[in-house]
Amino acid sequence: MVYAPDLNSLLVDGLRQTRMWTEFIVESRPLAPAVLPTGRIVASEGLPSAEDAPFAATIPPGTYPMHAWVTVIRKRGKEFDRRNAALELRVSDVPTVSWEMALTEDESIDRLEGDDYIGFSVDSGCATIADADTCEALRRWDFDRWESVYIPRPLPRKPVPGYVTAVVDPATGANLSVVGSGWGDGSYPTFIGRDADGGITRFVIDFMVLLDVMRPKGFGSRLFGR
Repeated sequence: MVYAPDLNSLLVDGLRQTRMWTEFIVESRPLAPAVLPTGRIVASEGLPSAEDAPFAATIPPGTYPMHAWVTVIRKRGKEFDRRNAALELRVSDVPTVSWEMALTEDESIDRLEGDDYIGFSVDSGCATIADADTCEALRRWDFDRWESVYIPRPLPRKPVPGYVTAVVDPATGANLSVVGSGWGDGSYPTFIGRDADGGITRFVIDFMVLLDVMRPKGFGSRLFGR
């Protein structure tokens, strides 16, 4: 059984869990809608590389809502920290009845064991879901420009940690939004939600912030692919 979180239970605005004197509250925060010129979706760290291939599953080009799922951590009644638990590209408001790991054309879950997963690596502390053409346009920026736009000083903490959005390609209006990647650097899977007819409802990056709080099981540490 590969890593398969219960995202329908996790992605609930206002969800609360308490451990000792610590309270965890999940909040849904709307971000700038994503403009997708091609509908080929990439999940990656905030500075996508040429190795970040789009997922095999595609959606029609268009503009789609984006949401960050933020975990507010309170101790003894006061906010102690907040971290992004998930980043969602919302394709449809039809109820999601099933989830699958998002894979590129060259990836397969056949060799995964236990709670292993396929995901992308982060060493910049931020992540994004964007159109493949948008990522390609961003790669034409030099690093100094990317850093000045996407790593402001100080980084925003509220309401969404590390949230920055910008139009990357003025010709198409394509934009790219980044958020802080959970606890920071690591490797993170993306999941595709589907409705009862098999249509895509969501792409969600799981930052695994709530593994020990909301979920009864741990997960494997091995990352495959990408």
